[in-house]
Amino acid sequence: MSEETNDDYRKLYEQEKKRVSFLEKKVQGYEGNGPAKLYYSLNRKQWEMADLMNKQSLTEIEIDDPKSKTFDRLKTVWKDAAELATAVQSLGIALGITGDEANDLKSKRRTTTPESIAEAIGDNKREDV
Repeated sequence: MSEETNDDYRKLYEQEKKRVSFLEKKVQGYEGNGPAKLYYSLNRKQWEMADLMNKQSLTEIEIDDPKSKTFDRLKTVWKDAAELATAVQSLGIALGITGDEANDLKSKRRTTTPESIAEAIGDNKREDV
């Protein structure tokens, strides 16, 4: 085999290794606990909203300036805050969130599929049919 052919195979091998690695990472994203991931993401958004509102003092807003939309934008944020807080709390309760993000994300929530039902009750296929 020529040296050029070996180099071509090495390049192809490295490309395929990178592709496999990329696909494995993509699959790992779906193997975790998606609902817990959503909970922690929404929880972080609550903190970000609180930080945003805390940065702005209402006494310093130019309410008389018709061009200033700061107060209107803050009102939008705090209107949505209660709805988000309720959603996060409900998700946390429903999912049994422990507060340990790493463990909560690792624990797998099983979805109900025909395969999972068959595993749970056993394979009841009749062979004589």
